[in-house]
Amino acid sequence: MSSAVESPRITARRSQAIASLGLLSLLVATCLVTDLLARNRALEHWFMVKSSEFAEKNGVLFSNTGNFIDFEERVLLDEIPRADYAHGGVYFFGTSNIKWAFNTLDLSAERKRWIGNYGIGASSHTTALNLIHYLIEQHGFLTAGDRDVVIIGASFHLARDDGPDGYFGSLLSRHGLFTAAAGGRMVPAQKSTVERWLVIEKARSGGFIWNLGRLAKNWAKASSGRAPPPRHNGERYRQAWRGYMGPNWQQNMDAEVEGLRKSIDLVRSHHAQIKVVLLPQGTWTDELPFKTRYEAQVRTLCQATSTPLIDLSRAMPDEDFVDSNHLTVKGQEKFRDLIMGAISGHLLSLERSNAAPR
Repeated sequence: MSSAVESPRITARRSQAIASLGLLSLLVATCLVTDLLARNRALEHWFMVKSSEFAEKNGVLFSNTGNFIDFEERVLLDEIPRADYAHGGVYFFGTSNIKWAFNTLDLSAERKRWIGNYGIGASSHTTALNLIHYLIEQHGFLTAGDRDVVIIGASFHLARDDGPDGYFGSLLSRHGLFTAAAGGRMVPAQKSTVERWLVIEKARSGGFIWNLGRLAKNWAKASSGRAPPPRHNGERYRQAWRGYMGPNWQQNMDAEVEGLRKSIDLVRSHHAQIKVVLLPQGTWTDELPFKTRYEAQVRTLCQATSTPLIDLSRAMPDEDFVDSNHLTVKGQEKFRDLIMGAISGHLLSLERSNAAPR
C-alpha cells in the first residue's frame, strides 16, 4: 500500500523536475540567442541605419547606440575595449553636441579604424580630462605620440560643474564596472574577466531588446504620415540654458576652462597633437552671456598655449539643428564633411604609414 502511494509522488516530482529543467533550458536558450543576435555586427549596423532614416523623417536626434541603451554605454563597453591605440588616430572629446555632431556610422571600416568619437552627454571639460586619464592608464591611449590627434569639441555647455551625481557619474555606476576615485578619476571596478564579460553581454542583450522597441516606435511614427512638430522655441531654449548653467556659472566656467588647459597639457605630455574646435550652435542663445564669455576664454587659452583653434561655431544654419545645439541627420552629414576635410590629411598619413612594408 505504501509503495503504491509513493509511486505517484515520485512520478509527480520527476515531472516537476523535467518541467523545471525544460523551462530553464528555454530561458538559457533565449538568452543565448538574444546575445548572439545582439553581437551580430551586420544586424547592429542595419538597426542604426534604419534608426538614422527614421530620425530624419521624424525630425529628431539620431544617436549611434549600437546594440546598447545609449551612445556612451556603447563607447565604454564595446568601442574602447576593442580599440587599437598603437598606430595613432584622431579622437574627439566633448559633450553631447560632439557625440551627435560627428557620426561615424557609415564611414568605411578603414576610416573607422583611425577615428574615435568619445563625446559624453551632459559632461564638462573635467569629465573629458578624466576620460583621457582613464584611456591613458588603462588602454595605452596616446602611445603613438604625434600620430595621435585629440580634438576637443568646445562649446559653453562644457563649462558647467559635472558633479558625481551627474550623468557621467551615473554612467560609471550603472553596471558596477567602473568607480570614481579621488578627484573624480575613472577606474575599473574589481571584477574577474568572466564577471565583466557577463555584465557587458547582459547590457548588450538588454540594449538589443530596447532598440527593437525603439525602432518599432520610430517606424510607427515615421509611417503615420504626420509632419514633425515645429522644432524651435528660442525663449524656451534660453530659459533651459539659464537653469542648466546655474547661478555660479562664471565661477564654474573659469574652473572648467582650467580643466581644458589641463587636458592640453596632458595630451602634449604624451607628445600627441591637440586641437580645439568651436562647435556649431544655433542663434537662439546668442543673447545669453555664456557663449561670448566662454569663447573669449577659450581663444585666449589657445593663443597662450599655441593650440590650433578651428572656429565652426557659425558653420551651420539654424535649420540644421533639432534644438539649440544638436544637429539633424542632414546637419550631421554636413558637419562631418567639414570635420573630415580638417582631418583628412592626417588620416591619409596614417593609412600610408601603416600600409608601408615594415
